[in-house]
Amino acid sequence: MPLAIILLLIIILVIIVANIKIVPQAHSYIIERLGGYYATWGVGLHFKVPFIDRVAKRVLLKEPVSYTHLTLPT
Repeated sequence: MPLAIILLLIIILVIIVANIKIVPQAHSYIIERLGGYYATWGVGLHFKVPFIDRVAKRVLLKEPVSYTHLTLPT
């Protein structure tokens, strides 16, 4: 009996830890709840609802560098 309780606690702990998300700087996460848009997470620590929420897309907010307008000295 105690082995079953310990195993259950370990499974619950793994589920909780797997649903803690840290959004890094210059990123944004699009969250879907049950398949529909729910929220956009900015930088920081966030908690997902297990089995209901999912990270649909990780968006990079950095502006791409364009080298087409550079003039090189000749």
